[in-house]
Amino acid sequence: MKEKMVKALKRVLVNEILIDFKACVYFFCVVLFYSVAQLCRKSTSVEILTLLEIILTNYVICYVQTYIFKDFDEAERLGTNEAAGILMCTFLYTLASLLFGWFGGSSLVTGLFAMYIAFTYVCVILCYIVRRKLDTRQLNRLLDQYKQNEGRDSHEC
Repeated sequence: MKEKMVKALKRVLVNEILIDFKACVYFFCVVLFYSVAQLCRKSTSVEILTLLEIILTNYVICYVQTYIFKDFDEAERLGTNEAAGILMCTFLYTLASLLFGWFGGSSLVTGLFAMYIAFTYVCVILCYIVRRKLDTRQLNRLLDQYKQNEGRDSHEC
């Protein structure tokens, strides 16, 4: 019973750490787009309240990504679940941008934001796929080195 509780607690902690990491990454992406949109509107300031809205929105959406869509942005391929996750999370970001008025009600900027978020998710998925391939290649290289050293060690005895 105690082992199950410890295992469940570890799983929750790992998920929370991943959610924090994702929230920071996506916060940067949304703030970058928001800042560029502000510059295009000839404004050089960003409201602190808007930053708070963005980070809270990121946390909510990262929970949706993690618990409903099973970390779709860390998928090994782009499939149905990942496409559904991209669409739903893009919709949630777009809805939040409309509700909070991040882009002053501009349909054009809001549409560009939706495309940017969807593109960001696709890029993140591709980055994870490439990273896993590189990790696999490195692990195979290490395994080959270990096997070669294992063979040398057994002949020396």
